[in-house]
Amino acid sequence: MKIVDKMKDEDLGVALIYNFTKGYQKAVPMEMYDIVLPLLYNDTFRNEILNHHSFHDCLLACASKDENFKENVLSALEDYKTMTSKALGIAMIQHILNFQIVDQTMCGLPLETHILELNEALKLGEMLQNLKYHDVKGMLKKNDKKIVILQSASVGYDVDLSRFESLGDVVMYEDTTQDQIRERIKDAHIVITNKNILNESVLKGMHQLQLICLFATGTNNIDLEYCRQQGIKVANVKGYSTDTVAQHTIALLMHLIEKNAMYDKYVKSKEYALSGRFSYFDEVFHDVSSLTWGIVGLGDIGRKVAFIATAMGAKIQYYSTSGQNATSDYQQVDFETLLKSSDIISIHAPLNEKTKYLFNEDALRKMKDNAYLINVGRGGIIEEKALVKVLNEGHLAGVGLDVFEHEPLLENDIIYSIQDMNKVILTPHIAWGSIEARQRCVDEVYENIMAFLNGINRNIVNL
Repeated sequence: MKIVDKMKDEDLGVALIYNFTKGYQKAVPMEMYDIVLPLLYNDTFRNEILNHHSFHDCLLACASKDENFKENVLSALEDYKTMTSKALGIAMIQHILNFQIVDQTMCGLPLETHILELNEALKLGEMLQNLKYHDVKGMLKKNDKKIVILQSASVGYDVDLSRFESLGDVVMYEDTTQDQIRERIKDAHIVITNKNILNESVLKGMHQLQLICLFATGTNNIDLEYCRQQGIKVANVKGYSTDTVAQHTIALLMHLIEKNAMYDKYVKSKEYALSGRFSYFDEVFHDVSSLTWGIVGLGDIGRKVAFIATAMGAKIQYYSTSGQNATSDYQQVDFETLLKSSDIISIHAPLNEKTKYLFNEDALRKMKDNAYLINVGRGGIIEEKALVKVLNEGHLAGVGLDVFEHEPLLENDIIYSIQDMNKVILTPHIAWGSIEARQRCVDEVYENIMAFLNGINRNIVNL
């Protein structure tokens, strides 16, 4: 496609916008159309677009060829808005595009037409289909903020973190040990972490630091008061893993209560083939509908688990560790009652001064001998030394742990001294980590930073 100035009219705009819509491969939010003509009418961008796989890489190449590229495109955004509107109107009248409300947003969809395919416009659509309008504008703005990501591996290698590059100068580390933090963040304006401990001794003297973002909801690893005193804002993410953690809670319980691992082994070992019996019931399991399910922490995750457990027929009761979560939907009980009367207890509380070692030896012994205990909250809520002791004495029917006092576990961790490992299922802090939840987590952190750069407090926890 070769465009000269005299061809830059509404008819050409219609063709470009139509092909962009085809390349986008889904409904195009109306605001995204504003970027199409300013980019495709730019000679530098048009000459580079087919040479790159990502929009970000294409912008870098354009900026290296023309130091004023970004400024020129941004200024053209307003210049071409009228032409864009006219082109969209023509496209609608000529039945080239259809406009519909999708997810409460007016969007464009391509109709059948004979317009010539313009490869640059198709490619632009492909590049932008996973970006939002403010992502694109952010990439076009010059931002001198240095962003340091300390633990990129904590959200997995299959999650795309490249969009953070639109927000500033990004330095990314897969993981960072405690003694590496100060050197790595010494000139950072924004730090993104997950489980690194950022206390006064680490943060002292970090005069440029303005924002700490967490790939997590829990903030117990950050000295919030010191950050508040120093004017460092701290932002977490919420709600991104509710469904995922609830799902994993059910999975841990079902593994234990159904005895599936042992029955699976029985079949695969060919014992079943040699038994002469069509069924084998040596390992007893129960209907969840016959059991009382106690929930510790009735936040969003606790409520989701209660909803699922109710659908399974269980009787629900709960203990609020904060004393703030109350509902008439389920029976609220004190902690001792919950311990003594629950057949299943699942933990969905944060770790704080009220919940540290909430499940100590005394509490664990008050639970029924045949009760099940699931912890997807925080490791320090259960005193693991006490848990191992009561398990090895034959107390409790089964325990599912996704969180531990030490993460990762120590090579000689006390958890490994559990004598009957058939009574436990251990997973490496993954309850929150479906691919969908991890992407939501990253997207939320991005939105937190974007808001901060625009002077908006989003998910700031230490104001």
